[in-house]
Amino acid sequence: MERKSNIWQCIQCGTCTASCESGRWTALKTRLIIRKVVLGDLSVLKDPDIWLCTTCYQCYERCPRDVRPTDVIMELRNYATKLGNISPNHRAVVGYLKNFGHAVPINDEIKKRRVELGLEELPPTAFKFKQEGDDKDLKNIEEHMFDLPPVKEEKKEEEDA
Repeated sequence: MERKSNIWQCIQCGTCTASCESGRWTALKTRLIIRKVVLGDLSVLKDPDIWLCTTCYQCYERCPRDVRPTDVIMELRNYATKLGNISPNHRAVVGYLKNFGHAVPINDEIKKRRVELGLEELPPTAFKFKQEGDDKDLKNIEEHMFDLPPVKEEKKEEEDA
């Protein structure tokens, strides 16, 4: 991981964890993730908790040592993704973006409700407002965003019978 953060300045005060909205409802403990990184514990790259961060930046703003925990988590996600360790939910969102132009799929009920409200059945997407030169940009986006490495499968040790 590049040193874009002052991670080595972390004093494990817990301000990041106490500030974390996601951590109130999930298993996310930002302080423990930072600790694993500082200790060189590579298991953090397979830790599903790194995908629970909503990037609200509360920890970033409140950290007394300017560790920038959100940036650390984003770097971890990027590296984990390169290794094929990506949350199934995040992988699904990428698929929705690629196939539908939206992170959340639009179902028939939503389409019907939009029409009742006087809106177009489908909301605008990046695909709808394509302009000259966008093909090259869209190709670059597809190459970087949509060509995710395959999910890394853990090898299970066979029990001796």
